[in-house]
Amino acid sequence: MNRLFNGLKAYFSDWKNWLTHSIVGILILAIALFAPVDTYIRLIFVGAVITFNVLRMKYLQ
Repeated sequence: MNRLFNGLKAYFSDWKNWLTHSIVGILILAIALFAPVDTYIRLIFVGAVITFNVLRMKYLQ
């Protein structure tokens, strides 16, 4: 349980994750204004960003 908490703490305190999620959020909002995208595609996109960030944190640090 402590390992999970430490992992979440590291994930949410990394400025690169905040930047990536901010950019993704802005892109999703911009796309939603001009070309509505299915909710499932948005969730898959956010899941892919989270997966990419976790892998980046694990293997590139």
